[in-house]
Amino acid sequence: MMMRTLQRQAVDRIKRHALGLSLGSPRAQAAILTEYLWAEEGAESTALHRVSEAAPGWVDKMISRQLEDERRHAELLRNRLSELDADTTRPAPALMRAKLWWLERACAPYMGAFAAGPVVVLLAVAAQLESTGVRIFGRHLAVLEAQQSIGPTAIVIRSILADETRHARSCAAAVERLVREDERGELAALRARIATIDRAFGVTIALGFWVVVAAHVLRDRQATERAS
Repeated sequence: MMMRTLQRQAVDRIKRHALGLSLGSPRAQAAILTEYLWAEEGAESTALHRVSEAAPGWVDKMISRQLEDERRHAELLRNRLSELDADTTRPAPALMRAKLWWLERACAPYMGAFAAGPVVVLLAVAAQLESTGVRIFGRHLAVLEAQQSIGPTAIVIRSILADETRHARSCAAAVERLVREDERGELAALRARIATIDRAFGVTIALGFWVVVAAHVLRDRQATERAS
């Protein structure tokens, strides 16, 4: 438990520092928003689409609304990136794809563990990814508000955060509704496995995030110096 706490604190400090560095750099801001776009159009949407394919009617309706929100989030991010003259055609990094692959492999033994079917597993993954999104967007908004940097980016982040918070709660509540009492032990084990994989990439991704942001900040400073 102590190691998990230290890891979580390390990730938070690294990313907060990177977000603070990015405030005066259009390139760094664009790099961060591009990562958010990859998540909205990649990991989160993939998880939700898979839920929708296997879900009972009431879950399918919930997921359909969430997918519509994800499409709106992507549009908001693309519009903001366009304002920053950023390239949005770059593919997501291999590490992000590896995370989804590892999650799928780790969760495979649980696909037949619940009476409601694989939808329980898919919803549990979606709930974790949405909760991670809440942490990411909440951290970014807190940094912006602390620096009184309430501009177009903050407006986009605040809108997305509100939806992500609702999504995380809805997915977690759907899991609770679908799982029987005698399946609670399996559910706890599944959630622990998903959370472990999500955390396993935390420090690595945070350090990579900091390096990318710092590199863009340096490029913007050099461009400003050449122009002056």
